[in-house]
Amino acid sequence: MTRAARRVLADCEIALEMLETEQNLDRWRVHWAGAVALARAVGHVLHKVDGADVHLKQKIEIAYKRWISDDPQHAIFREFIDEERNNILKEYHFNLNTLDEVDIVTMQSVRDANADEPSEVPHVFPISDNIYRPILDGYSEGDDARDVYREALDWWNAELTAIEQTVSDRDPRSTAGS
Repeated sequence: MTRAARRVLADCEIALEMLETEQNLDRWRVHWAGAVALARAVGHVLHKVDGADVHLKQKIEIAYKRWISDDPQHAIFREFIDEERNNILKEYHFNLNTLDEVDIVTMQSVRDANADEPSEVPHVFPISDNIYRPILDGYSEGDDARDVYREALDWWNAELTAIEQTVSDRDPRSTAGS
């Protein structure tokens, strides 16, 4: 069914594991570029390789039209999978914090002895060791890039499953021998 696209998706899972464990920022950035390219490659391989099957081709084309539509359910495709790939491969621009240390600001309530009401005071926590790589702008802004990548992989899995289901529901040969 979508075997070739699923092979790429399996490699995306490996890429995510590498992103989770890599602490060297330069290596992490290279892993990120590869991971993002792989995430977009799922769709290209689905279209070019799996789409060579006439039973799948039409379903894939229908799905692609949904993905590029304004449907918020597929924003991750347009605003993360496709856009981040374009940013990196066409401009080498990363839409995430690539500094060695990321500062997190929290607000703390502080009561001054001379004031009736507590006031909010910012407190900065530096985070290092590549624990947090926030998306800077757009889709899932502020979320860790690895969490957004995980969401993208889950979205791909659901989309591939949906395509396979529509084909197996309409093609009695797909269930033969099951």
